[in-house]
Amino acid sequence: MHNYWYLRIKQWHYFWGVLIGIALVFIHLLVTLPPLVHYLDGNQYLFTPYTQWISFNTNAWTIALFLGMPLLSALSTSQLIGEDVRTGFYQHILQHKKQSNYLIKSLLISFIGGALTIVIPLLIDFYGMWFFLPSIDPDIILNSNLPLVPATSYFSQLYYTNPNLLVSFYIGLAGLSAGIYAIFSSMIALYTNNKFVSLGSGFVITMIFNVLSSAIPKTVFSPVLISIGLSPVYLPDLWTVLITYCIMLCIFIILGFYGGRKRAYI
Repeated sequence: MHNYWYLRIKQWHYFWGVLIGIALVFIHLLVTLPPLVHYLDGNQYLFTPYTQWISFNTNAWTIALFLGMPLLSALSTSQLIGEDVRTGFYQHILQHKKQSNYLIKSLLISFIGGALTIVIPLLIDFYGMWFFLPSIDPDIILNSNLPLVPATSYFSQLYYTNPNLLVSFYIGLAGLSAGIYAIFSSMIALYTNNKFVSLGSGFVITMIFNVLSSAIPKTVFSPVLISIGLSPVYLPDLWTVLITYCIMLCIFIILGFYGGRKRAYI
């Protein structure tokens, strides 16, 4: 069975999302690092891996990577279920496996694949900065030009006391968001044969949430914007976010099982 999944996911088109994400962070590194070389023999506190990491130094590349998260996560192993449904392979699988086992494993692989599409680029960007910039904790005074505060960042105090832990938290938060987007894409694929609908629905809905989060910030939040370490929008309470994520994850899984059951008889 493990060999079956390996043969399925080793195909290149399941890696387009992570490859695009990696390309974006490589461009970010190439744009960011060379101009800093001239300043590294001066005040080291101004340029560290933490102050220049793509999630803590919000710029156009940050927005491009995170706004693209719903689409990138869909261009991963989340495509497995949709392909099986559209080709009729889904009905063939159900002759040899329990529907619940297939859906659980497929949705889990979708979640992991979607999460990795954002986790891997974020790790590459951080370590790319870490290899070339002095690993010094940010200073609350010297780095006051780009501070992390509770209004823009969760656990902002860790930025000055334990920045590695804060980096890990935001990589995990972004991975969780991307994984949920991937499951959403897989769930949509069980209700439509249109590949573009299943791939693009998350992106379109997120754009609507982005607008609403700016218009009514204390009522609606955007999963992609709150996943940025230096968020450009109002941050809701973290427990609200986690509870909402759990509820949405449960809803998507339940709808996935319902859609899978309907597909079994088409």
